[in-house]
Amino acid sequence: MSPFDEAALELALKLRDADPSVRIEAVVGANEALARKTAGWRLDAIHLFDAAGVEPWDCGGFAASLAHGLGALARQASLILVGREYADYDDGSVPPALARALGLEHVNLALAVHSDRGSTWVSRQRGATIERLRLAGPAVLSVTNDSHNRLRHPLLKNVMAARTVQFTTLAGTAASPAAQVSLVSAEPVVPLPRAIACRLLHGTPQQQAEALALVLADARRAA
Repeated sequence: MSPFDEAALELALKLRDADPSVRIEAVVGANEALARKTAGWRLDAIHLFDAAGVEPWDCGGFAASLAHGLGALARQASLILVGREYADYDDGSVPPALARALGLEHVNLALAVHSDRGSTWVSRQRGATIERLRLAGPAVLSVTNDSHNRLRHPLLKNVMAARTVQFTTLAGTAASPAAQVSLVSAEPVVPLPRAIACRLLHGTPQQQAEALALVLADARRAA
């Protein structure tokens, strides 16, 4: 799990802490080893998602396939919590594409979620501020990590019990018919040459400060 996936799981666990009737089901788009690890947090169900036939760079196709695989699970869920970089190589586009495919509201950069008097509230990062939103209904939350949603350690007894947990498999669709992108070639990135010389300052902090002062003084005289 990425730090964002861990944060999404922790938010779900906090909802269950506040209300023991909350049911948590995890969808793992990886191998059984990760599913077994995820089961260590005593979830109600673990599902393995098979995205065979969808190219890794086709985020829209993956989201459509995942929406198909979720099926009734998505229709029954009050919230779908997703790590903000889930399955898209740091692109961040799968969660909003999933929300669109499911016809649900999407909240990006979610930091916290809680229920209060029948309403679900989400705190999200927006630049240098924190917004607090009240959801009108089921939604997809794209979760980012924060010191307040760091994933707890699982209990040892639950880790041991996870060895016998049974998984179900969710089958996605084949490659999206709308996908028009194909991989032609792959080449290593050539770093651009530095336009300005770089100098490392050595010594004690006092010596580094004195050397930096000389560099700045030379730059000022040159200007």
